[in-house]
Amino acid sequence: MRKGDNRRRAILDAAENLFYAHGFESTSVQDIIDALGFSKGGFYHHFESKLALLEAICEDRAQQSFDLAEAAVDQCEGNAADKLNAFFQKASMLQAGSTDFISLLVRVAYRDDGALMRERMKQRQLSLTLPLMDKIVREGLTEGTFFTPFPAPMGELVLRLGMQLTDEIAFLLATDKPGEEALVIIFEKLKLYRHSVETLLFAPYGSIVIFHLSQMEAVCRGVLKEGQTAARC
Repeated sequence: MRKGDNRRRAILDAAENLFYAHGFESTSVQDIIDALGFSKGGFYHHFESKLALLEAICEDRAQQSFDLAEAAVDQCEGNAADKLNAFFQKASMLQAGSTDFISLLVRVAYRDDGALMRERMKQRQLSLTLPLMDKIVREGLTEGTFFTPFPAPMGELVLRLGMQLTDEIAFLLATDKPGEEALVIIFEKLKLYRHSVETLLFAPYGSIVIFHLSQMEAVCRGVLKEGQTAARC
């Protein structure tokens, strides 16, 4: 890794830790520079702003999630429905063990002025995952696990519906709704998305598993708890 790449990686890692510890709004560029002992010029050579830095962290996470999803699909020995489930379990930002990152994203990208950032995140995710989703859909059609008269746009449609679902879940987690009320709504939306994917692909009933509900409950409760803690600070 080149020196410039090492510096960029160091900035990303330090900023992510500071954002988690103190919050995005309460962390300044100077805080990040001080933590690393870099000059302002060294920081701005790599990132034009704190928001650009956060977007880079999100792109990094998206790449990591895609790499995990691609590996899970490649290692899956089942049919296309099994591979689609392996994809769903790894490709989403709503992963167990990522509560700090999800909380940060919810508080920044899902506020009123975060639309541009959300759109950039979606485009990045789509560019990464669409070829793999199309591959799974084609395999399902060939083996007879799936059926659709519209194979070409189906992968993108499934992904865009999933992005809309993620947006709705994140917006719920960003609101002041009581935790239990938010969880009930989120579970209903997950069931609707699962049913929609099965219907679009004519997949066997019950063959698609978007998330294990216990895993999703743990993630959502963790994000809601962190949001309540941040609100009191």
